[in-house]
Amino acid sequence: MRNYWIRHRLLLTVILSVAISLIMGLLFVSPYINQRAMNYNNQSIYKNTDIDFIAPEPSFEQISELPGTNGIESVFPYYLTKSQVTVKGSSRTTTVLLSDQFQYLGMTMYNNNRLIKKADFEPENAILVDWQFCHDTEASIGDVVSLSINGKSTEYKVYAIYETNSVYDGGAIIAQITPEQKESIMQNSKNSGYSGMFISADDYNACRAYLTSDYRPLGRLKDRSQFESDDQYQVHYDAIMKTGYANEITDFRVRESDLGKTDNALMIWIGMVISVAFIFVFNVVMSRRGCEKGYFTKHCIPKGKNVKTYYTVCFLAETLLTIACYVGVLAWKYVSADIFIPKAVIDIRIALIPVAIIVAEFVSLLLNNSMLNGIIKGVKLQAKELE
Repeated sequence: MRNYWIRHRLLLTVILSVAISLIMGLLFVSPYINQRAMNYNNQSIYKNTDIDFIAPEPSFEQISELPGTNGIESVFPYYLTKSQVTVKGSSRTTTVLLSDQFQYLGMTMYNNNRLIKKADFEPENAILVDWQFCHDTEASIGDVVSLSINGKSTEYKVYAIYETNSVYDGGAIIAQITPEQKESIMQNSKNSGYSGMFISADDYNACRAYLTSDYRPLGRLKDRSQFESDDQYQVHYDAIMKTGYANEITDFRVRESDLGKTDNALMIWIGMVISVAFIFVFNVVMSRRGCEKGYFTKHCIPKGKNVKTYYTVCFLAETLLTIACYVGVLAWKYVSADIFIPKAVIDIRIALIPVAIIVAEFVSLLLNNSMLNGIIKGVKLQAKELE
């Protein structure tokens, strides 16, 4: 039975299994997983951090004065730059955050809730990267990342990898700067503060009201010495103090509610139906082939061979091979994905396809065995008539 199956059905079984796996994996299940991954990535930056707002260019004084006032619990200031970054011999332009206040890093998007992987020990010059950076550069834990701070090349080692910082196109990496590096940045900057700050609020409404109505980015306020006259300075001062900045405030809670989406598992159900249809059609066509019926009728049943093992082999081979190929296709899509796919989005529903395959193959086995029973009865009846 096994040898006959290998000669007459193995190739067709392989074609069936690969076809079902590719169609289900590429056209139905992978898009569903990608949809869930995109929803997760879009919302994680807002759900899995303590950030409520991002505000532009606070002064150094504001960083120390704002916490504990106007509904603000804590702030994380940073410098923001687009920098040429080199890793593994290749360079790319990357959004880089620099900060001297890593003691408040836990409130940002670089926290344990969004951590993917980190080194066993923290190197002296540690840099935190996101998934998108690693995907684009093939960087990994322990790799050296070089970037320029005020014209001076500085080397860091990748200490931890986090989910993509989707606030910035293409993601972002973050590094801690020394007091000397901060002083250098201050001396080379025309402003008197940071590029921005992440804000955690203990009173959301009070904080929002202050930021949208009364907050002024005093880091933009230049020193009087940069102007030729008091009148010029006053124009600059009034331009900052009398302008509203609500349109420059990023509200994480509003963004989170705007991105709320439900997952649509319709693709999975359609895939199940198509899988079952493929298997039934294949088994019906195979069972009606004259070569199988003729082989059973002339060479097997009259000699007392157990022909049902043939369809048992078919059942096992088609089921195991199809599921193995299905898993292989999904694993390949997972490894080659262009977005971060957390394990949390790979839910139990993707197992519905293998379950449907097993059920369809089992029903086909029962139908094939029923067909064989009919052939066996017919052969026995012919044998009696010949007697």
